Amino acid sequence: MNNIARIRKARGLRQGDLAEMVGISQPHISRIEGGDEGPPLSLFRTIADALNVPLAALFSDARSHIEQAVLDAFRSLPENRQAGWVEMARLVQAEAQAANQASDPDRHAKEK
Repeated sequence: MNNIARIRKARGLRQGDLAEMVGISQPHISRIEGGDEGPPLSLFRTIADALNVPLAALFSDARSHIEQAVLDAFRSLPENRQAGWVEMARLVQAEAQAANQASDPDRHAKEK
């Protein structure tokens, strides 16, 4: 399995956004993220470049200490509390994206 979906979502990108950046179709990105299709290494390099991560990051299973602590805490919660955490994370992510767009509107315009 690869980490493309996780990294893409962390960057606030939709599958269609990444597909456009890489020059392939959204369904193709979906198949790659789902592990249904093993693209050539050159395409993985292009995806890594588009996501601005090293190629190895697409396949690394290593998590930072902080990521693992958050994941462990999340998993220990009852389902209704997990939903609250997910909503909070989405709000924080949206706020961060808005702040990034406000601080660098030219970069955001290039990504569209």
